[in-house]
Amino acid sequence: MKNGGSRLKTTTIKGRFVRIVLGNLILFAVVTFSLMSWFQSVLEKKIGDSALQSVRTVAGNIDVYLKNVIRLSDSIVADSELQNLLKENQSFDATRPVWTMIEALKQLKGYSVANEFIYSIGIYSPDSRKMLTTADGIYTLPEGAQPDWLDTVRQYRDSPYIGSGLMYAVPSFSQENRASTFSVARRMRTGNRAEHVLLLNSDKSVLGKMIGDVDGIEGTGIVVTDERGGTVYAAGNPDVGAADLTRIPFKEEEEAGKLRGVELNGKTFFVIRQRSDVSGWTVSLVMPKSAVFSDVTVMKHTVLALLALLSVFSLLLFALLYVQLSQPIKRLMNGMLRVEKGLPFVPIPIRRMDELGYLQQRFNQMVANEQQMRKQIYSEKLHKKEIELKFLQSQVNPHFLYNTLDSIYWVALGSGVDEIGSLVLDLSRFFRISLSRGKDFITVSETLEHLRCYLRIQQFRHMDKFEVVWDVDPSLLDVKIMKLMLQPVVENAIVHGLEAVAGTCMLQVGIKRSGEFLQCFVSDTGVGIEADKLRELWAEIREEGESGNKTYGLKNLYQRLHIVYGDDMRFSIESEAGRGTKVTIMIHLNRLERSTDAYESHHRGG
Repeated sequence: MKNGGSRLKTTTIKGRFVRIVLGNLILFAVVTFSLMSWFQSVLEKKIGDSALQSVRTVAGNIDVYLKNVIRLSDSIVADSELQNLLKENQSFDATRPVWTMIEALKQLKGYSVANEFIYSIGIYSPDSRKMLTTADGIYTLPEGAQPDWLDTVRQYRDSPYIGSGLMYAVPSFSQENRASTFSVARRMRTGNRAEHVLLLNSDKSVLGKMIGDVDGIEGTGIVVTDERGGTVYAAGNPDVGAADLTRIPFKEEEEAGKLRGVELNGKTFFVIRQRSDVSGWTVSLVMPKSAVFSDVTVMKHTVLALLALLSVFSLLLFALLYVQLSQPIKRLMNGMLRVEKGLPFVPIPIRRMDELGYLQQRFNQMVANEQQMRKQIYSEKLHKKEIELKFLQSQVNPHFLYNTLDSIYWVALGSGVDEIGSLVLDLSRFFRISLSRGKDFITVSETLEHLRCYLRIQQFRHMDKFEVVWDVDPSLLDVKIMKLMLQPVVENAIVHGLEAVAGTCMLQVGIKRSGEFLQCFVSDTGVGIEADKLRELWAEIREEGESGNKTYGLKNLYQRLHIVYGDDMRFSIESEAGRGTKVTIMIHLNRLERSTDAYESHHRGG
């Protein structure tokens, strides 16, 4: 017990309360921040999906517009009447018939009327470096100037080239218009060897119509860039439009709506991009991270403040609860210490009627009962000492009886009356074993000697009335059993079973091992017991209280066996009228003792 107790950890209620409070606060913090992280990821996913949808919508609208312009260019290139007019004056020379250029402009203006965002439609003659346009008439490029997009258009062959702010797409004196336009340029054959370039210049305001107002998250901007990274159009945050997005590599996860964090001008932004299959342009939606998660940041600060308030409140509540619990427990512990030290007990004052108050009340009652029991035990000890003294004084009587019987025995032998001598000797041995110097348990061997002395006395009284058969396992002779366990049964069998029979009967006594039990039985071939009377006998034996003379011995034996050997003891009576009775006692071997160590080793070996 001492070693086992040393392994127990000493933990106070205060320490347990602290661990519980801190554990709950940590758990609450972990759960709260996990929920906020989950909320932030969900919000980021929703914003990413919404931003990707917006970018795809803008890119799709631009593609639709450019496809319409390209189809318009296809119509112009395929216009045979326009081709014939250009054949008449391929270099737009003023010395040639002017009416051909006027008719060509009419044809081009007819195409431009259908689209309000078409700023101008122009045809460029590389040979003469002249441009015929619907907005600016005819103008000539400066001496030695060659548009940088000319070779690019020739490389595209019959496919259109789409560019923004192309040099000389509008006259040099109209640079503002050039910066606010983007062009669809393509080759246009007007003869076997002649080649012109068709330019459809669109106002960039059409991109603003497609993008709309950027009024979502504060600080958001949308930028449309061409294949070279040049800015075609920008809306929203001007810092975003001025940022260099070409250094940000395009990744496939952007197409899945996953926000990418990038550093622009010392600030962190989220970027979602979509590339056009028609123009090769890229539409980029750029959002400041601080604005995207502004609500989440406010929520985090609020949760931190609430967590701090909750921690303070929990600690105050813990302190109050600890005081409410610790004070009654301390009073109870002080009362226990006084009892342990043997000091006069002072009842604990009860100031509450909850569980702790009930515990204090029961403690007061328990100590009062314990002190009362101590007084009673002390009185009983004094009384027991008096009884022991009287018992010692009475010990002379048994010794006087033994000495007297021994004197009668020797006189009988001296007078030649051996039968009376044997009877007196058996009676003397019977009394000696019955008293057994105050012992409560004797061996099976002593029990058998006691029964033999008793039976020889009974056989002397009842001449030729019964015979005795012994069925004893020799290995059980050293087992200790309760004193006078079988003698009342044997006496009951002789008095109530054998005396009423006219002829000679048989009495059998057995002590054997039956599995894990010691089996003791006494059977006779006497008058037996009828079934109804047997049930009444059993009822009288088992019930508490006084009993009749016929059942006193068996009832007393049953109660003693039950007290000594517990509930697993078995006591049974089998009887049949006219045939005899059998009383069996079964006792578990674990409840028995051996008088020698030899039996213990034998029992373990078996």
